[in-house]
Amino acid sequence: MIRMKTFGMDANGRSTWTVTEIPFREVTPLYAETAKQDGAYWGISINQPGEPVGGGPNEMHLTNQPRMVWAMSGQLDNTLQSGEIRRSGMGEGVIVTGPSLHHSSFARSREPVITLSLTFPGTNVYEFKK
Repeated sequence: MIRMKTFGMDANGRSTWTVTEIPFREVTPLYAETAKQDGAYWGISINQPGEPVGGGPNEMHLTNQPRMVWAMSGQLDNTLQSGEIRRSGMGEGVIVTGPSLHHSSFARSREPVITLSLTFPGTNVYEFKK
């Protein structure tokens, strides 16, 4: 099992932080993999340090699709409706659920933020295959 920080929903329907456990199986002592998952498409995003254009520091938006997003360079801060902010640095990932309002900021990064994302089919939460 690998545990990844995840955008979730609280009892009041607001976005908050939670954790998703993704099942892995050991192939060799130094290699593990998941079952084949249903990815919809890959994406790469390049953002300059600063706030999103037209977004401002309090803007919140939806992805409307579940995805995994990894920071490949720089660092980004994600703020959820709970008010909690979590930072992802190079190599760190987060699972985004479709209905979770969030704000992504690149303001504290000293270098451009490059993210790699894998979007899954559906509009809500992706259930990982075992």
